Amino acid sequence: STMSKPVLAYWDIRGLAEPVRLMLQHSGVNYEDKRYVCGDAPDYDRSSWTNVKNTIGLDFANLPYYIDGDVKLTESFAIMKYIGRKNGLVPVTEEEMYRADMSEGVISDFRKSFTMMCYMPDHEKRKANFFDQLPGKLVLFEKFLNEKTWLAGDKLTYVDFAMCEILDHICMMEPTSLDKHEKVKKYYEKFFKLEKVAEYRKSSAFKKLPVNNKMANWGGKQIC
Repeated sequence: STMSKPVLAYWDIRGLAEPVRLMLQHSGVNYEDKRYVCGDAPDYDRSSWTNVKNTIGLDFANLPYYIDGDVKLTESFAIMKYIGRKNGLVPVTEEEMYRADMSEGVISDFRKSFTMMCYMPDHEKRKANFFDQLPGKLVLFEKFLNEKTWLAGDKLTYVDFAMCEILDHICMMEPTSLDKHEKVKKYYEKFFKLEKVAEYRKSSAFKKLPVNNKMANWGGKQIC
């Protein structure tokens, strides 16, 4: 029924679902945080999910998924925009819209490059490459923020939740990553000071780890 609370489902990690959790917490939405557990090495059994994935009624069965009454969604940005429209976290002006659209694409690539480095073999070499290239990427965000408060403009939108979550992963790996990028650092700090975000992150509902799943080189059970 439409009366039941929405369900957000993902692996038992932060990963792609944490920005959605942050949006729901920030918006005061009462939701079920459903977590599928991946088995341990060496098999990393995914059957907790694969056994049920085609029984849920999803058009494109995948994690994360979000079910809100008759709405059944996959694709993390689709989920974020749906929640954003319900809770005033989407852009309104044309400028906000194109800045958010552009940010969404850039954040997807940015996040993917970090996550690949966490999961792929040759971790130390990939890590060195990632942090060599990071300042060049942060300079672009520094310019893009310019006098703006948030990525889309003066209005907090769904892209900020995605961006600040991945910045947090990066800072967990290398705490000084943002130090030479004053605007990005201020932006990141401002986000995590948002009242309900900060409350959630101090609560037992928030799990700092794992960031990534068990087969990752970094951010699985512990930070290495």
